[in-house]
Formats: sequence, structure tokens, C-alpha cells
Amino acid sequence: MLITSFEQANKIFEFQLNKVDNKNSLKWRKIKKLAKIGSDDNTKKVSSPIKTFISKLSKGLMVPIAMLPIAGLFLGIGTAIANNSYNDGLVKFGNILQILGNAVFNNLAILFCIAIAISFTNDAGVAGLSSLIAWIIFCSTHSAFITHIIDPDVNKYKFLFYTFNPTQYHSIFTTNVGIDSLNTGIFGGIAIGCLTAFLYNKFKNIQLPAVIGFFSGVRFIPIITFLCSFLFGVVFSIIWPVIGLGIYEFGKALAKIPYGINSLIFGYTERALIPFGLHHAFYIPLWQTAAGGMIDLNCDMLINGQQVYYNGELCETWLNFVDSVNPQLAPVSGTISGDQNAWQFVNSLSGIKVNLGGAQGAIYTISFSDFTNNIPLSTCNPGQYMQGKYSFMMFGLPAAGIAMIMAAPKGKNRKYAFPIIISSTLTSFLTGITEPIEFTFIFLLPSLYYGFHCVMAGISFWLANLWGAHVGMTFSGGFIDWIIYGLLSDVLGSNVGSWKLLIVGVGMVPIYYMVFYLVITKFDVQTPGRGTNTKLFTKKDYLAAKSNKKDNKEQQQTLSIDNKQLNEQEQLAVDIISAYGGKENIKNVDACITRLRIEVVDQNKVNTEKLMELGAHGISKPSATSVHAIFGTKSDVIKNSIRKMLENMK
Repeated sequence: MLITSFEQANKIFEFQLNKVDNKNSLKWRKIKKLAKIGSDDNTKKVSSPIKTFISKLSKGLMVPIAMLPIAGLFLGIGTAIANNSYNDGLVKFGNILQILGNAVFNNLAILFCIAIAISFTNDAGVAGLSSLIAWIIFCSTHSAFITHIIDPDVNKYKFLFYTFNPTQYHSIFTTNVGIDSLNTGIFGGIAIGCLTAFLYNKFKNIQLPAVIGFFSGVRFIPIITFLCSFLFGVVFSIIWPVIGLGIYEFGKALAKIPYGINSLIFGYTERALIPFGLHHAFYIPLWQTAAGGMIDLNCDMLINGQQVYYNGELCETWLNFVDSVNPQLAPVSGTISGDQNAWQFVNSLSGIKVNLGGAQGAIYTISFSDFTNNIPLSTCNPGQYMQGKYSFMMFGLPAAGIAMIMAAPKGKNRKYAFPIIISSTLTSFLTGITEPIEFTFIFLLPSLYYGFHCVMAGISFWLANLWGAHVGMTFSGGFIDWIIYGLLSDVLGSNVGSWKLLIVGVGMVPIYYMVFYLVITKFDVQTPGRGTNTKLFTKKDYLAAKSNKKDNKEQQQTLSIDNKQLNEQEQLAVDIISAYGGKENIKNVDACITRLRIEVVDQNKVNTEKLMELGAHGISKPSATSVHAIFGTKSDVIKNSIRKMLENMK
């Protein structure tokens, strides 16, 4: 049976402690230290309102992130068709697909703005509309201060009391929803989204004097957000140029770290934040802002020291070249910021054939290496904060799952362990969703997760960077993404090195298998199929649990729905509510792609064992008032059912 809490995990450690005769031995001290790491008290000590806020923020970020796979698919297929077709009709069709994909990637800031506002207001539609209004006013305020005056003598740009050289200017200004404004990226979107959510929660029930009573309640929200977003725009106009240049310099500094160590650090940190649900808030800035690198397209276009010709015409700058190939790809500011944005952009141009040295020069096919090695003002290494996931998600974790199965005793126990583990490994391999398998061991032995798995994740990113691979992604590092953003790109001439990730992954298989198998057997870790709790829960067990639930008066809830017969989904929602301690113990219900994120009054009232019986793969407590249950991709559906049931409970 899966271990559902730190408390159960510690029982295993206590059993191990009793088996050690010498209480001063190194083994005894190590086991005792591991037991302390997994204590519930330790979890409560590190909890804070900041973690709760970031947890909600991560949930909000996942809404637009969920759109990226389909947008990336359109962009990738459109690029393949447009760059490899000689029929005008096919080229136009490919360009249409590219435009649709770019529509999402080029407007992520406003999508994040709306998603954050909705996330912090329990899915309030008025908050979403108000955030859109606020974003437009925010950007328009910046536009009012842009003079567009260029000093031809010193080649400087002016904005308020700031003076910029061209590279600086293009790194912090862009076009948002057709408005020339500061390039605040997702930071501006998140800030306006949070502002809107705050104003909505504060003023949604406001009562104005009778003469203007029509504007009371939620009708007041767009008005107050209009005014406050203007003030935010003024403040950002004053402070953001400094912040924007700081982010730009930070991205340049990261790019100069030798031997790809920045990717190693990123890989470890991103995995280490998974148990707390904070990883989205960590990697999104590197994917979408200059912190993850930048390509300046205003510099001269050189390949191997030579000017480039396209269709017989000299392309003096990369921006002119992009515009000549496909005007839809040319950014107004002439800069590409963020690891994911840079990868999508470079991939859209890779594979295109150009002339070197004039119209009759040698034919050359552009690849990723041209952008990383030849553009003078490039601080970006496309893919360095994305591609490392593929090797350990497609090979490492499945090997760990096989080790869990083989560590279970032969016969009935292994038979019980096989289906739950193999389904999780296939999920990791195909889609890159790793939480089901990761949460089977993270609470059993935290040191195995942080001391080995996170380290291997960092090494995976590091090796991919060192070897010069450039495989992108939109959602996660599974086989499906690898086919679209790795193999397909290589076939079409982008030279992303997708095969390199397979070699790294194959090398990880024996390491993951041996480490997991030895640790599980040596420390008698009770993974599925081991110890006394070997029985997996079947549908029969689930129905029996529901029957017992109805007889438990302490946890029973009364529904005011005219004695309506509940369907299976509604009954599951009622059971989960009861497992969380009842309606009175639930403060807020949210969900991301794989987690049911619920804030409670008292964590001690939450029955984690019952949640596991109801189908949760694992339980996480990122703060003193948050209990996350890993229900997989059905979490969002369960969230909606729970909210519906809570509304009908007396």
C-alpha cells in the first residue's frame, strides 16, 4: 500500500531503529536523521503565508500553460509546412498555423494576467474581465510616456528621464495588444492579475450611496481597477526600466556561467520544488523573460563571418531577414526574450536555406548553432531550461518504477504492485507527468528524492546543455513532446540533437534501477507490494468504503438537493469533503493539472489514509493550512464537483 503521510513513513523508520543494536552506530544516526526529515512537525515549521500565496500563484499559471501544447503543436507543424513546401497554397496554410500558435506565445503576459485574477477570486468572471481592462490601461499608460525620439548623433533612445542605447531599449520595450509599452512580460501580467484579485476580494460587496447605487458590488470592480492600473502604470514607468535592465544583465550573467552549471542548478531546483507545487513559479520567468536569455535581432546578420543573402537580397540584420522570410515572425522590438520564446523562434527559422557571399554564393541551411554561436548579441542557448526533463522522465523514473516492482516479493505481492507502478511509469514516459510515480517514494524516503532524484535531474539538464542539444517543449518532457519538438525538428533540418537526450536517458536506466532497488531492499522501504500493507485498493474496496462512510455519523454531511440520488462523481466529491474534515474544515478549493489544492482550517482533521483510498496518489502539505491530494489529470473535474457539493451542503 502507498504510504500516505509522514506519520506512516516514520513508523517505518522506527521499525528500522529497533533493528539496530548499536545506538551510536552511523547507521542508527542516519536512520534517525531521515525520520526527522519526514516529520509532520518539520513540515509545519517551514510553512508560511508566502508559500500559500506562491502555491495559488502556481495554480493560476497552469491555466495558460495548459494552452501551450496545442499552440506549440500548431507552431511546430506550421513551421514544418511553411519551411519545406514549394506550393504557395501549402506555404500560406503553414503560415496560418504559425500565426495561430504565435498568437498564444506572443500574448502570454495578458493570459497570465487574466488567469491569476481568476485563480485568486474563486473563478470569478468579473475579475477576469476587470484584469483585461486593467492590462490595457496599464500598457496604455506606458505608451503615453514613450516619445520615440532618437538622437541620430549618439544613437540613443529616450523615455521619461532615461536614456538607452538601442540594445537596452529593445530589451525593455515591446508591443502588447497593439500598444507600444514596457516589456514587463509575465511579471507585469502577474502584478496586474494580483492587483485585480485584491481589489475584487476587497470591494466585491461594496455598498455605494443610493444615488450611485447602480455601481455597487461587482460593477464597481472594473472602475476601481481602471484607476489603480493607471497608477500601477505610472509606477512601473518609473521603476521598470531599471528592473528590466537588471533582468537583462542577469540573463547575460547566467549565460556566462561556464560548463553549463546554470542548467544543473536549474534542474535540481525545479525538481526540489515539485513537492510544494511551486515549480511553475520558478521556471516560468526563465522561459518567458530575459532572465532566461535574449536574442537581439537588430545586429548584423553574420554566419561564419559572412553576410547572408535570401532570395538574392542582402540581409543586413537578422530582423530584416526574418521579415523577408515571414513578416508574421518579426517582433516589433527586434528582440526575443526567454528560453522557450527563443526556442520557438529559432525553430521557426531553422532549416531555411540561404546564400553566403552573394546571390551566387554557397547554399547554407540555418540551424540552432547559428543563433548560439554567430549572433553577436545573443545571450540565449535555446532549450537549456527545458530539454533536461526528457532523459529522466522517459528513462530514469520508469527504471525506478521497474525497480519498485522487482523489489516486491515474487507472487501475490508483485502482482499487486505491478499495475499501479506500471501505469505511473507509462504516464511519465508518454506525457512527462511524473507526480504519480514521484509521490510513491517521496514521503517514504525524502533523502532518496532530494539526495538522488533531484541530483540526477540536474545532471540531465547539465549534460544536455554541455552536449549542445536544443530540444524544446511546451508542457512536459515525455515521449509525445520529444517526437514533436525533438525528432520532428531534426528531421526537418533544425539540428536540435534529439538523439543525444536518448543516449543520456539510456545511461540513466541502470543507475536509477540499481539505486532504487538497493535502497528499497536495504532499508526495507515499504513501496507498493512490500511489508504488511501489500493490498491494493480495488473498486470493491472503494464501494465498501463508501458504505462505511454513510454509517459514520461524525463525518456525515447533509445535502439539500431533494434527496437526489448522487452519481459516482458527486459521491466521490462528498467522500473527499468528509476526508478533509467536512465542510466546516474547508476554506478554499482549487486544482492544477494533477493536484487537488485545498486550504483547510485544521490539518489534523484531514484523513489522509481515506484520501488515498479514494484514489489519491499522494498527499502534500506545503503550508500549515494547505493539503494537496494528487488525483492526476482528473483533479480539476473533482474540484468542480466538490464546489458544487459544498454549495448544496447545509
